[in-house]
Amino acid sequence: MKSTILALAGVFLMCATSAQAIEITGGSVGLSYSAFTKDTSVSRMGIEGSLEIGYTQHFSSQIDLTYHKLHDSEQDNAALVLHTIYHANDSTSLGLFYAIEDTPSGTFDFYGAEVGHEAGPWAFEGYLGRAETRAVDAHIIGVSARYAFANEVGLTGAYDTIDIIDTDLSKMALRVDRDVKPDVNLYLEVGSAGTRGGGFSGFEPFVGLGGTYVFGANRGATFDARGISRLLPGL
Repeated sequence: MKSTILALAGVFLMCATSAQAIEITGGSVGLSYSAFTKDTSVSRMGIEGSLEIGYTQHFSSQIDLTYHKLHDSEQDNAALVLHTIYHANDSTSLGLFYAIEDTPSGTFDFYGAEVGHEAGPWAFEGYLGRAETRAVDAHIIGVSARYAFANEVGLTGAYDTIDIIDTDLSKMALRVDRDVKPDVNLYLEVGSAGTRGGGFSGFEPFVGLGGTYVFGANRGATFDARGISRLLPGL
């Protein structure tokens, strides 16, 4: 499945770069690492790339390609995500996304809707999606808000939850980031992740760090990458 994802991504990029009527408006490449504080063997290391293609002032497409290594299980995940985006104005963007994700639990189809809005130093993003596989269906919701300070520092709060049958998996995180260069951003985050359901509830603190290189007039792609494996540390 991972070879299929890579092949589809390659075809998309070749078609995009060969077309003359479209424009690459932004993109990013990022590295990340996160682990639970009580058991650092439950960790995740990942690399993610995004590229956005503009067709008109209002319409664009975004492609994400992600790979995550789960150190506790010694297994890996890969995902290809495609977004169709409508830019209502300079502040608000609406999107639909579809992802094919290969995980240790099976191959998921993940699809949904998303919205992003900027207001002065604030940037908001939210999405609502559904993940389907042969055995399990899940509903996923995520929201985030970032405040940009004048000294190139940003503070982000984020919450994501996955509803699988009678069990909820959720993550809350607080992230501090800083632009060390105009196109390089580094971050450190702390949070809590865990599960609730079936008479059991348990949450553990985690820490994460990473960096992103961005390019394009819009300082990267419009939306965050989507995927189940990127939501919880060491999933």
